[in-house]
Amino acid sequence: MVELPKKLIDDLTTGTLYSFSKRPDQGIPTVAIGMYTIWNGDEFAYVGISGTNVREEDYEKDKIKGLKQRLRAHHSGGIGGDKFCVLVFERYISREITSEDLQRMARKELFLRELNRNFIRGNLTYRFTILDSKEHLQDYEKFIKQGGIESVGKPFLNPID
Repeated sequence: MVELPKKLIDDLTTGTLYSFSKRPDQGIPTVAIGMYTIWNGDEFAYVGISGTNVREEDYEKDKIKGLKQRLRAHHSGGIGGDKFCVLVFERYISREITSEDLQRMARKELFLRELNRNFIRGNLTYRFTILDSKEHLQDYEKFIKQGGIESVGKPFLNPID
């Protein structure tokens, strides 16, 4: 059984809430291993991790890697390689697309990434926590996906692995 540290639970459920309307920078180190939760109003939408590929030498370089990099990718709204952004489109946006929207897309007047970006920046918020190690990162994420934090339940967007 996984036991989540109290600070992790607090940071991810009641910690400072940041809006995706601004580029994710505030309080996030340039290089960081961490976890984050994403919220659509009061709805717990998503839990994610970042920094599994962070190495010791990355902390000495002047390059963004890990948590800040991941949250910025979500902020961009691109659906090319970002699983979260694909899920946002599938679960939130797809049910709102009109035939006029589809016609505008066919005429190259509207793009899926634009719809995603506007939804994410206009509706979603996030919380995060920084971890010292990636040792339990994936176990924590899996546990939370399965509803391991009773006060918030299972996230709406995450598929359960």
